[in-house]
Amino acid sequence: MAERQSTLLEEARWAAGGTWRLVLGRRDALSFFDFSQRGLAGSFIPLVVAFVVFAGFTGIGAAARQTMSPAGQLFICGALITARFFALRVVLPRLDALHAFRPVMVASNWANAIAVGGLVAATFGVAFVGALMLGPTAGETLVGIILTLWAAIAIATFVAEINILRLVAGLNGGEVLMVLGAQVVALILAVFILAQLPLG
Repeated sequence: MAERQSTLLEEARWAAGGTWRLVLGRRDALSFFDFSQRGLAGSFIPLVVAFVVFAGFTGIGAAARQTMSPAGQLFICGALITARFFALRVVLPRLDALHAFRPVMVASNWANAIAVGGLVAATFGVAFVGALMLGPTAGETLVGIILTLWAAIAIATFVAEINILRLVAGLNGGEVLMVLGAQVVALILAVFILAQLPLG
């Protein structure tokens, strides 16, 4: 498990390579992340930045529809991430894998930050290039392309999360399912609690 002294930009470059290798299921992905305490703190920075940009991006449409504000969206994202990691903290000791808690957090933070960044970049990129090439009448086509890209990024992120549990935490198939199940339960409970709050 790698521990390096590097800038955040260098760490991001390494993490992007590591995330791609996680999607492919390659064991050498572990060497691309900094699993130290400093690396853990650093992994939260791009995650927060990515969600701030995403919340700002979606908040433009939300403001027009008078729905949830960007701040409310950020709060929900933070609560759901906390619920996932709480479930990890509860389940991993029962699988004798508590030692992997911090490395899993680091890899998961980077994978999700890159995924959210990819969503924003893909949306803006396709919308801009599509509008230039296809004109303003290609709205439905652009939406279809964007949704396809979103689905591909979501699937790749899910695969990366499974491989994080396999390769970083060293869990077998049944244990991976147990952790994922615990996270789903935690997310459902979090959504239920959030639904009771006045998050306008």
